[in-house]
Amino acid sequence: MRGGVRMRAAAGIVAGFVAGLVTAAALGGALEAAPAASATARASGPARIAWIEQRASERDTTGLLAAARTGATPATRAAAARALGLIQERATLPALIVVLRDASSVVRLEAAFALGLMGDSTASPALALRWERERVLAVRQAILGALGMIGARGSVSTVTRALSAKLQPERWAAALAAARLRDRALTSPLSRHADEARFEMRWRVAYALGRIGDRAGAPALRALARDPHESVRMMAARALGDVGDSASGDLLAGLLRDRAWRVRVNAAHALGAIGARSHAKPIRGLLADASAHVRWEAALALGAMRDTASVAALTRALSDSSTGVRQGAATALLQIQGEAAMPTVAPQLDLLPGFLRSGLVEALGSVEGPMALESLAAFARDSSDAPQAAGAASGLARRNADAAQAIPVLRSLLRSGDFTIASSAADALAQLGDSASVPDLAALLARAGTAEDADVRASAVSALAALKTREGLEALAPLRRDPERRIREAVCGALGLPADSIGLVGNPLLRHEPSAVSPQNALVHTERGVIVIALDRSHAPGTVANFVKLARSRYFDGIAFHRVVPNFVVQAGCPRGDGWGSPGYAIPCEYNDRPYTTGTVGMALSGKDTGGSQWFITLSPQPRLEGRYTVFGQVTQGMDVVERLMPGDRILKITFR
Repeated sequence: MRGGVRMRAAAGIVAGFVAGLVTAAALGGALEAAPAASATARASGPARIAWIEQRASERDTTGLLAAARTGATPATRAAAARALGLIQERATLPALIVVLRDASSVVRLEAAFALGLMGDSTASPALALRWERERVLAVRQAILGALGMIGARGSVSTVTRALSAKLQPERWAAALAAARLRDRALTSPLSRHADEARFEMRWRVAYALGRIGDRAGAPALRALARDPHESVRMMAARALGDVGDSASGDLLAGLLRDRAWRVRVNAAHALGAIGARSHAKPIRGLLADASAHVRWEAALALGAMRDTASVAALTRALSDSSTGVRQGAATALLQIQGEAAMPTVAPQLDLLPGFLRSGLVEALGSVEGPMALESLAAFARDSSDAPQAAGAASGLARRNADAAQAIPVLRSLLRSGDFTIASSAADALAQLGDSASVPDLAALLARAGTAEDADVRASAVSALAALKTREGLEALAPLRRDPERRIREAVCGALGLPADSIGLVGNPLLRHEPSAVSPQNALVHTERGVIVIALDRSHAPGTVANFVKLARSRYFDGIAFHRVVPNFVVQAGCPRGDGWGSPGYAIPCEYNDRPYTTGTVGMALSGKDTGGSQWFITLSPQPRLEGRYTVFGQVTQGMDVVERLMPGDRILKITFR
C-alpha cells in the first residue's frame, strides 16, 4: 500500500489558496476548451448524472467543472464534484475550492471529500475556513476527514479544536483525522478524551494514539487497554506496541488471556514489538490457541523477540493445521536460529502455497551466512517456481554485505520471462543502490501492452527514481505521458516536476464495466463454509458490476485466499496465487466514504486505478484504508467463516441472490 502527501511551506499554501480563488473561473474555461458538450451533457436529472459518472469512469474532466459550479440541481453539482475527486486531476483543485462554498450542503460535502482525495495541502486553509463557518454536521465531519487525508501540519489546530466539539460524531471524525495527521502535538488533546462515555470515541482515541506513535500517549493507552469494550482493548493493545511502551509488558501479558481473539492477537503483536522476552512463556502458550490468527501472531512475536527457549515449541508448530501458523513458525525459527534452522524449515517450501512460500524465502534475506546466500541465489535462478524466485530476489535485496554476489544474480533476473521475477529484481537492485544497473533497468521501460508489462515498468521507474543517476532520470522523462497514472506520478516526483504537470492520458488497460442491475447479495462458497456479502452498488456500481461479471464467468472458482494477515484482512482473486495476478485489465477506483468496519469488502490495489480481480475482507475496523480502497460490499453472514480462512483455502464458487 503506497501513498503520501508532499508538504509545502506555509507561504506556498496561502499563495496557492488565494490564486485558486482568483483563477478558478479562468482555469475551468481552459480545461474545458473541448468541443461543445453533447446533448447528453446538456440533459438534466438522471441522464445528466449518468453522463457525469461516465466522464468519471473514463477519467475525463471535460464538462465537469461547469457541472460542479453551475449544474441545475444540487444532485448534479454533487455528482460532478465527486467525479473530479475520483479523477484527481490536480489542476481542477481551485474550482473545487470554490464549490466548497456551494449553497447546498450535499454539494459542499462532496467537494470536501473530493479535496481530501486530491491530497493537495494547498486546499487545507480553505477546508479549515469552511469548517469554521459550516453548520451542517455531516459536512463538518467530511471536512475533518479531508484534512486528515491531506495530512498538512497546518490542520493540527483545527483538528485539536474539533476533538472538543459539542456533537459526538464530530469528535469521532476528529480523532480519525488525528490518526492520519500523525502529529505529536495531538497526543495530549487525544489523551484528554480517553475516558469519554461512548466506546466509539475511546477506540478511535486508542487507534489515533497508536498511529501517532508518541510514547507520551502510553498512560492513556494503558487505561484504555483495561476498557470493558473489546474494540477499545484491541486498539489499545496494538497501540502500546506502536508507541514502544516497554512498561506495559505485564498489562499486555494479561491481555493474552482476553476472551476476545482479536485482543489476544494484538497483545501478542505488541509484546513482540517491544521485545518483551520476559513474557515469552505465556506467548508460547498461545501456540495452542483455538484461533489460528492467535497462533500465527504468537509465532511471529516469538521470532521478533529472538526467544531461544521457544525453539522446541515453534518446531512443533511446523505441524500446525493452518498454513499461516506454519509459515510464521518457520520464519520465527530463522530469526532465532539463523542458518541452523534451514534444514528444519526447508520442508515447508514444498507445503506452503505460493504467497507464503515467497514470504518465507524472502525471510532468508535476513539470515547471515553463506548457506542462506547460496540458497537465495539458487532459488532466484529457478524460474520454474516464480513465487519462490521473486521471494528470493526480495531476500537478496536485504543482503547489503553480500551485494557483490547478489547483484549479478539480480541483473540476470531482469530478463526473466515472468514479470514478477523481473519486477522483484528491479526493486532489489534499487535497494542495494546498484547504479551500474541503470542501463538494464532503463531497458525495462520499453515493456508495454499488458498489465504485467505495466507492473515491470512501475518497478523500473521506482528503481531509477531511487538511484537518481543522470542517465536514469533522462530515461524517465518520456514516461510523463505513460498510460499508467502511478507511473506518471512517480516520474514527475523523480524529476522534481509539480503534480499538475501530470496530464490525463488514455489507458487502454483501464476498463469500465457498464452499470447494470446487479444482484443484492453474493454467496461465496469456500472450503470453510459460505460467506454472504451485501453488494454496495449505490457507492461502487462499476466495481460491483466487474465482480459480478467475473464471478458469473466462474473466474473465481478454485482460486485461493492467497493472503491473510492476522486481525487485518483476508484476500482472494489472484489467479496466480502469489498476489501478482489480474484479469489482464484494470478498473477505475470508485473511492467512497463508506467506513472499513469488521467484514467490509474492498478492492485490492497497487496504485490508483489498478484494481481488477483481487478483493479483500477486513477482520477488524481499518480506518486507514478509508478513501484509499474502494468499498463495494459488507459481510452480512458467515463472518465466522472469514475468521477461519487461511492462505490456500479455496473458493468453490460464487452465486448470487
